[in-house]
Amino acid sequence: MTWYVLTTKPRSEKRAQENLQNQGLEVFYPEFENTRLRQGKKTKTIEALFPGYVFINLNTEQANFNSIRSTRGVGAFVRFGMELATLSDTLIDKLKADTEITAKASAEKMLKTGDKVTITEGPFAGLDAIYQCDDGLERSVLLLQLIQKQSKLVISNTEFEKK
Repeated sequence: MTWYVLTTKPRSEKRAQENLQNQGLEVFYPEFENTRLRQGKKTKTIEALFPGYVFINLNTEQANFNSIRSTRGVGAFVRFGMELATLSDTLIDKLKADTEITAKASAEKMLKTGDKVTITEGPFAGLDAIYQCDDGLERSVLLLQLIQKQSKLVISNTEFEKK
């Protein structure tokens, strides 16, 4: 069994993955969660780690390369001259492990309304606050207890951390 690199048609990585898996083939399509600013609002999207590529594990003696090339969503095999591009099992295993770790880490970092945070930078450094909501892509609204009165503070996301 050898891992090969396939190109896909534009924005068809998921389609290629599904159609190849329907043929009983092992396919690896790494994705990650990305945060983008769209129309002034922060949105999370799932994107391809390698846009335009998927990886497929094949037994070279039994594989039908013509069938794979004609699968919906698949472009072609990546080649270096006459040789097909291959990847080692250790590299694929490392990519799989890294994408799982990244997904877990991003889920743990997610702040929810009411989470306690500590301000780490700026004039309010060292004070505790309560996370309220996002204010765009790079700032957040925190609830701060000052002189027995709660005040809202808009602060950069880099200036506080979750407790």
